[in-house]
Amino acid sequence: MKTQIKKVLILGSSLLMLSLLTGCDFTDYKTRIQRENDINNPTGNKKSCLAVGDLTEDMYPYTIHYVEGEIDPKEPYDKVKQNRRLNLKLSLYAKEGLFTEELVGHDGDKPLYRYNLTDEGRKYVDWWGGTNFCFGRVVVEKIIDVDNQLKGMRMVTFTYHLENVPNWIKNKDIYSLYPNYSEIEPAVTGSRPALGSHYYNIKSDGRLKLIRAESGNYLL
Repeated sequence: MKTQIKKVLILGSSLLMLSLLTGCDFTDYKTRIQRENDINNPTGNKKSCLAVGDLTEDMYPYTIHYVEGEIDPKEPYDKVKQNRRLNLKLSLYAKEGLFTEELVGHDGDKPLYRYNLTDEGRKYVDWWGGTNFCFGRVVVEKIIDVDNQLKGMRMVTFTYHLENVPNWIKNKDIYSLYPNYSEIEPAVTGSRPALGSHYYNIKSDGRLKLIRAESGNYLL
């Protein structure tokens, strides 16, 4: 009887210790991941950046043009499609007050509009590779999983919500243009927490080196 009681006590103690260690581990990850996101996003306004197009600062005011015709099947870049997407994005962001929009003429029966950044647009603009509009700060809510299945790597999955979400990004006509947007749509719309992941290399001494964070992504 004493032996059985001893086994139960040992098992209970082991489970309690495992629970405490797991809890501490997850708590430490929560603190670490929050810090990593804040380091990547010190202003609290660059969780994600949405590319408008290959328009550098010196190209404004920018007048749209139209690309027509057949695309060479060997051409990896669909110029017609990208031209349409750029013109559409400029129009949609103008409706949200990030660009001015001025009709300056016609190309046949097609209207030509000129765009320039407004003061509101300049609050969000980032010039990496062209014109991008950035927003948001990750606030980690809960660690979901720690995955070591990939050799030499660790993936930590968590839920989060966003702070500093401007109204313009809640326009579905805008965010639906970005194929990867579904990953953060819940957090932007506030419908539910979003899922995020941080990836690490595991060094020989067991320390972790961050290789990909949730903040600082560019959606093309």
